[in-house]
Amino acid sequence: MKMRPIVLAVFLSGLTAPALAQTLQFQPKNSAQPIIVDAESGIEVQQDTKRIIARDAKASQGEVSIVGDELIAYYRDDNEIYRVFAVGNVTMRSAEETATGTSAVYDFEKGVLVLEGETVRLTNADGSVTAHKALQYWASERVAVADGDAFAEDREKRRVYADKLVAFFREEPAGVKTTAVATAARARGDITYIQGFGNVRVETSNETVRGQRATYNVETGVVTLDGSVRMTQDNNILAGEYAIVNLRGGRSQVFSTRQTGMTGTRESARVRALIAPSTRPDASAAKASP
Repeated sequence: MKMRPIVLAVFLSGLTAPALAQTLQFQPKNSAQPIIVDAESGIEVQQDTKRIIARDAKASQGEVSIVGDELIAYYRDDNEIYRVFAVGNVTMRSAEETATGTSAVYDFEKGVLVLEGETVRLTNADGSVTAHKALQYWASERVAVADGDAFAEDREKRRVYADKLVAFFREEPAGVKTTAVATAARARGDITYIQGFGNVRVETSNETVRGQRATYNVETGVVTLDGSVRMTQDNNILAGEYAIVNLRGGRSQVFSTRQTGMTGTRESARVRALIAPSTRPDASAAKASP
């Protein structure tokens, strides 16, 4: 027999730091909206260990919610929450964004959110960031790290792959005086650029470019790669040490070294090309005709 949901409304202290992106956040203690904990399998308050445990639970405040098989909140004597764990089928959702993983922990003192799992993903209207180990976010630095066979995908399905991706979020607008203005500014998109490290791969409609490091300017659509760069178009291969790929314009360039002011490549490296003959039936037929 299924238990009736148990609902607990609590005003939690200290919930001021953003999680992952600006829309995935709970409001502070003095917010007009309480945080509602809805648990299918019960809520347990352990006063000796200062923990609140909710099973098959959902914690929500307005349009922001987090769901997990088990939610564990740690609090102090003044009822201030300083750490929250979510375990099993975790989903954190707002009106604009969704983050999923197997488990999650948010440390309010350090301002760090960590999502872990075989597949961890953050999605919004502009695209998604996916990893197969962990997704971390530092609120004060406004930096997120996707670790383990990670890739970022935009709304046109263009992708940047790497062992690790580091995403940098837009700074808060200077001189913001109202919540409405801040929300409108953030609606332009949170991530401004992404860095990739290890086994970087960029795919366009007609080519694949590989390297060891990359920087992706999200606003311009330009990706720069360096470190044993290799570009493949059909059967043609172009190799060098530095490349510029325009994901929007479809133009790619490969160079023997980095551009001026960028160090760390072999100055003697050359650009190498392998141009394969066409194997299309129409080309063979044309060659054979008298």
